[in-house]
Amino acid sequence: MELNTAYKVAHSSKRRETQAIALQGNTAYNIYPTQDNGYTMVENNERETFASKNNTAYAINREVFTTETNSTSDVLSNTNKKRQGCAKNGCTKKWFAIFTVLAIAFSSLLVAVAALVYTNIVLKNQEDQSMTEQLNNQSSTIEPFNLGTINNPASSCSDISQDRSSGEYWISPDTSSPVQVYCDMNRTSCSCNTAGGWMRVANLDMTDPNQNCPEGLRLVTRTEPPLRTCGRIEGPARCVSTTYSTYEVEYSKVCGQIIGYQSSTSDAFDQFFKNRSLSIDDGYVDGVSLTHGQLPRQHIWTFVNAIDEIHSNELVCPCTRPDLPYTGVVPPFICQDYFCETGSQQKHTFTFYPDDPLWDGQGCGGTSTCCEFNNPPWFCKQLPQPTTDDIELRLCSDQSIYDEETPIEIIEMYVH
Repeated sequence: MELNTAYKVAHSSKRRETQAIALQGNTAYNIYPTQDNGYTMVENNERETFASKNNTAYAINREVFTTETNSTSDVLSNTNKKRQGCAKNGCTKKWFAIFTVLAIAFSSLLVAVAALVYTNIVLKNQEDQSMTEQLNNQSSTIEPFNLGTINNPASSCSDISQDRSSGEYWISPDTSSPVQVYCDMNRTSCSCNTAGGWMRVANLDMTDPNQNCPEGLRLVTRTEPPLRTCGRIEGPARCVSTTYSTYEVEYSKVCGQIIGYQSSTSDAFDQFFKNRSLSIDDGYVDGVSLTHGQLPRQHIWTFVNAIDEIHSNELVCPCTRPDLPYTGVVPPFICQDYFCETGSQQKHTFTFYPDDPLWDGQGCGGTSTCCEFNNPPWFCKQLPQPTTDDIELRLCSDQSIYDEETPIEIIEMYVH
């Protein structure tokens, strides 16, 4: 049987021989040598008390209370104790080493994560900077053909290359939201010495049954011949108006055409002839007044509806009878920026004249020079200074709609 550690215990007087105390399990034994070099084990039930601590056996004499180990056993016991101490210290050192390794590993992991985050931030900043530079380079080298889309709106039609075809484009002047407008790249009929880049602000064609009169004007229909036009709303006011937006685009030129008809006895500039105090804000004409701005309005163009081509008085156009003096007065605030025509080549009657549209540059009669004056139907106006004002169209007459009127069929205007 295997014994743990042997100790010799000296007893004071009862036993002189030397005996060894051995431990098997938790039981103490006395060990005696035999003649055949063996040993005999006797369970220790005497006064000696067995005690154990940390796998080391002790036999304690109650009388003497002394313990003594033999040299061999002492070496074994000390070795066992040393190993036990080393095991304890080894565990502590082992856990300390493990903790140290884990701490170092965790610190290294934190350093690695921090380095990775920093690297990602640096790379992201470099990528953003590269993207910004790329976008800036692209913006600086954008081809004109890319302008006018909803993602790349132009500031105006004039910024779009004139090599492009006329059509719908997106513009965004200043900080305004993008809007889709019609840009005319071949507007040569305006005679403004500017070929392309015109923005259309008005496009009314009442010959199209799908179109309706703009706000402020009423629909006027006739069956003989079939005709759809826009006239004044009945009321005491001499002028009714409708406004066309320019979408805050800055412009300095306006061109366009307006086609209307004479109804009954229109009086041209007769009202201004009778009252010279009338201003651009008043009903100074029978016909159409185009202006921009307010208080006072700024004149663009006037379309005059005269009574006939027979008389020579204030009711006719200044260009009707070059052989006779004109007795009327042209308002000074419109200068020479007007068209004047009549639908009645003969003496006027209280009727509607559908066969000779006004301001179309045709049907001026044998003696009138109105078709050469300012070359209708297209007008062109160079403004004194640029503006972003909307354009106001006023339809005016000094009598009721039953007595005289100038209904409109075509309105087409552009700004540049």
